[in-house]
Amino acid sequence: MRRVSYQFPRTFDSSILVRLPFSRCLERLCTLSSFQDNFRSAAGAVKREISLQIACNRLDFEPVLPQTLSGITDEADFLLTISDTVLRADGHRPEPAQKFMVKVIDRGGEAGVYVAHATEPQALSANTAAEYIVRVMQ
Repeated sequence: MRRVSYQFPRTFDSSILVRLPFSRCLERLCTLSSFQDNFRSAAGAVKREISLQIACNRLDFEPVLPQTLSGITDEADFLLTISDTVLRADGHRPEPAQKFMVKVIDRGGEAGVYVAHATEPQALSANTAAEYIVRVMQ
């Protein structure tokens, strides 16, 4: 069964070849659901939250749960959302959320992962999303 979305763009911004079986790649990608990271930027301390949803009914997305991965055989589309909040002494300032479409395709023993921007303006590059994906695949 495929979990794909009609909304995935025809072109993508970044691609990764993951040397893991398709099912294992999906499991590792799903660890990004509810992921949090903290770092410093020029604007100050930043709290980053990442959420992940999987395609449903070819038009919508639903939260990723372990049971949603069962039965996926060759292709799956995800919506990855990165939300940053700048933490400052005078108050927290949320930045606009950045959304990326992620397609994972079974390549027989490997998985192809394709990342495309889904929102404007593009404050973050697709490489930022790809870096998080590479991090969880190791």
